[in-house]
Amino acid sequence: METRVLDAIDGSDQAFRALECSFVTVLNPTHTTLHVINPTKKRYEGPGHEENWVSNAEREAEEIHDTAREMAGSRAIPLEETVTRRGRPAERILEYVDDNEVDRISVGSTGRSRIDTVLVGSVAKKVTRGSPTTVTVVRNVDGGNVTPPERVLVAVDGFDRAAGALEFALREFSDATVTALYVVDPSEVFATTPDADAVLETTRQRADALESTIRTESDRGDPARTVGEYVTEQDIEHLVVGRSGRSGWPRIRLGSVAEALVLRAPVPVTVVS
Repeated sequence: METRVLDAIDGSDQAFRALECSFVTVLNPTHTTLHVINPTKKRYEGPGHEENWVSNAEREAEEIHDTAREMAGSRAIPLEETVTRRGRPAERILEYVDDNEVDRISVGSTGRSRIDTVLVGSVAKKVTRGSPTTVTVVRNVDGGNVTPPERVLVAVDGFDRAAGALEFALREFSDATVTALYVVDPSEVFATTPDADAVLETTRQRADALESTIRTESDRGDPARTVGEYVTEQDIEHLVVGRSGRSGWPRIRLGSVAEALVLRAPVPVTVVS
């Protein structure tokens, strides 16, 4: 079955690295690239220059799509459509997803803090928070030689929302070493908190049912911080997490741990819906 991927590209190096990562990591894909012309970023050039600005922005958008076509052609990847919209990027990306059949969104992360920690950009953040479908936020990927990850980590928590993330990781990264990590938060240990041994045994059973092999680990601490440290210490190349359950909002909302990992993890993160 084909995976319909929407690749949001703004023309930056980070966006093209995300696109390259999307090309090599998605199984049976058809790709659509979406570039959003953002009028709020327009330089003021005085009365009468609006038409010139629009034509220049549209020409630049076509050049961005041309680059995407060349990248897809060099890998014999199906690029089904190239789309240009005008407006606020996150809103237009989510609007496209609402109006079309999309299985997965790929978007690049941008920006660095004063302590040189890679941060997620505002567009990627808004898209990940608001998307009804799976989103991959790509960062720290070297362009020009992107290969599928060899070491993948999936965060499990004993609840149904993590089951989809586990199945996604085993299906999409079948050639990688996949590790499931369950972190017990000492500040939230209640009678209903799943037992680590039970969670990991269930995880192994699910992997067996999918005829897949998985490594399992458990730890104690703040979940987001502990998962992030594991990613760094074990040279993990891709992180997979699940969303929280449905709230009263019309979309599936991110849980606090998932959002913290999207914002701070030093590798590409896929949030599975």
